[in-house]
Amino acid sequence: MKYLRKMVVLIFGIVFVAALVICVGRIFAVKNVNVNLITYENDCTESYAQIKDTLKKYKGSSLLFLSEDDIAKSVSGSNYVVTSCEKKFPCTINVTLKERLEVFAVSVGGIYSMYDNDGIYLRSAENNENDIDGAENVLLTGIAVEQLPSVAGIAMSFKDTFGGLRSIVTSINIDSRPNIEGYSDKLIFNMRCGLIIQIDDYKDNSFEKITASYKKFCLLSDRQKMSGTIRGYRMGDEIGIINADYSALK
Repeated sequence: MKYLRKMVVLIFGIVFVAALVICVGRIFAVKNVNVNLITYENDCTESYAQIKDTLKKYKGSSLLFLSEDDIAKSVSGSNYVVTSCEKKFPCTINVTLKERLEVFAVSVGGIYSMYDNDGIYLRSAENNENDIDGAENVLLTGIAVEQLPSVAGIAMSFKDTFGGLRSIVTSINIDSRPNIEGYSDKLIFNMRCGLIIQIDDYKDNSFEKITASYKKFCLLSDRQKMSGTIRGYRMGDEIGIINADYSALK
């Protein structure tokens, strides 16, 4: 009898827990998925519909166990990234997605691989034409795939400082000579006007060197901006000041 009582209590306990789980699941089941798109398209109706359809699968799932990582995985491989994911209890998710901006191109075997402003792969194409405006993307040369994110980050600093990237820069390359002892790698921005911006030892204080280069750029005449090189560098040792100078084309 004693064991029977324990068995009954156990069964009732299991039934109660199961009922509780079912009730909680129903109460906190996702019913609404609200999507806000930050996009560069004039008409994003089609993109919005596709994203809504992608995230529709989360309807009915438990809001308690749904994470931003789950949402991010759902849109990985698309032209959007998750910038925020807010749970509104009991049954709503508010998701904000930002369009990945196509900026860079890498030519391999006659085919261009396009990368976004974070240096992450987007798509491949026969021509170097931006998916949005049809203009050329910034061509990256001499840069390994694993270097793309760091170079892209520096390029965005260049864009913020100079007020543009694709509109004023045709290509970016790294001048690296590992066979020469003590040679510092240089990141080179080839500008459409004909000028070259060279950042020496670019992994060290790149933003400050770009800023110094911009100040020097602003002092140049229109004629000087058509050729020559501005070099951003650190004078002396690692605690030396950061400077930039201009050398005319010889």
